[in-house]
Amino acid sequence: MKLKLNGWDLNMVFSSCHFLAEHDKCSRLHGHNYGVHLTLEGDVAENGLVMDFVVLKRALNAVIDDLDHRVLLPGNSKVTKVVVEGDQVIADSGSKHYSFPVEDVVILDLDAISAEMLAYFILKRLIEKLDLPENVHAIGIGVDEGKGQGAWIWEKL
Repeated sequence: MKLKLNGWDLNMVFSSCHFLAEHDKCSRLHGHNYGVHLTLEGDVAENGLVMDFVVLKRALNAVIDDLDHRVLLPGNSKVTKVVVEGDQVIADSGSKHYSFPVEDVVILDLDAISAEMLAYFILKRLIEKLDLPENVHAIGIGVDEGKGQGAWIWEKL
């Protein structure tokens, strides 16, 4: 059986800004309103559930709340250097030099900040937060950059 949570309908959303260093248009600092979706596949347990929706929503919201209204920067980029200097986060990308207050930034353990990489990041964090029962066989996360376009990733358990 498959469970689905639609981020737009359930207000599992966040707003943040980023840039993609090696992209023509997206190398400029810009923002998105992201919707985050979840699918879960598994067998119905004796209690009649695959998994409790409340538990899933609470865990997913905890992950995305950390990203909301932040500047998202890649901590593993080969083209963007990100360092913390006192109360500032400095990002150097080609000819561009950014400085942000440290409390406004989340440095993610990623090579780039894209819908694809955010889906990967959110899935990994969610799996860490959840105690998934044995009847659950797969979990998927979708991240939309606005309505109508997004990236999905699944992991078999």
